[in-house]
Amino acid sequence: MIVYGLAVCLLFLTQHLPLRFCYWTADILGDLVYAFWPTGRRNVIDNMHHVLGPAATDAEVRGMARRCFRNYLRLLVDFARSTITDPSTIEEKLKGEGWENLDEAFEYGKGVLLVGSHLGNWDIAGVALASHGYPVNAVSESLGNEGINRLAIRFRATSGIELIPMEYGLKRVYRALRRNEAVGLVTDRPLSPDEGMPVEFFGQRITWPTGPAVLALRTGAKIVTGYLVRNSDNDYVGEIYPPLEFEPSGDKELDVQRLTQKIVRVQEDLIRRFPEQWYMFRRMWPNAHDES
Repeated sequence: MIVYGLAVCLLFLTQHLPLRFCYWTADILGDLVYAFWPTGRRNVIDNMHHVLGPAATDAEVRGMARRCFRNYLRLLVDFARSTITDPSTIEEKLKGEGWENLDEAFEYGKGVLLVGSHLGNWDIAGVALASHGYPVNAVSESLGNEGINRLAIRFRATSGIELIPMEYGLKRVYRALRRNEAVGLVTDRPLSPDEGMPVEFFGQRITWPTGPAVLALRTGAKIVTGYLVRNSDNDYVGEIYPPLEFEPSGDKELDVQRLTQKIVRVQEDLIRRFPEQWYMFRRMWPNAHDES
């Protein structure tokens, strides 16, 4: 209850204080979280080592990790204010393209899987999709605090996004796809070798969730990827890519692996382009750098 009460107070303040002040405060809080959450800091630094590559200096890696924390706190500000912000105001701050690609995917009539990673601002992307009239569902892990979890569900519902809990949402996902709706899936989740499919990610083999590939192959739903990131003016820049092209071979396991790897290649390219907006606070690679 204490954590929930603090969250409600912070939400209230974020919604009523000037946006510029909220972003300034978010940067300070991001630096504090970076300093006082050693596990998260070490994980992000290790992830940045892989993303930036061996040519990056230690100072560059740590600087990028710190920017991740700052940007994530700004993302939370955007999330808190999304329910009190008119969608037209969000539209004014959004420079997006590729809507015709999403329309093309819906024309097949079997639903659309919006597949992404913890990159950019997925909540604002959902608001933008809903404001354009697209029916949007999002599969999400439930948060540890029940009160905060209910709050997040209510916030997203207000924005026109139907949240589907990952723990028991498979039937609801199938129903949404049969209604030719969009289902958002965030797939960059570190797994043990027996939980997912081995793929190559930034030059190293890791295990990746197979959910999008399995759903697409079973249902005929189209996989659509893209991004929505913050620019230097705190506006949003995004693009919806054409539906992923894939021809099944008939070998189920091989098809799942090939399609999953194709998804991973797209996410790898986006993370390489926008590393400071990849919010992965768990270690993605098993062979981690031991740094504080």
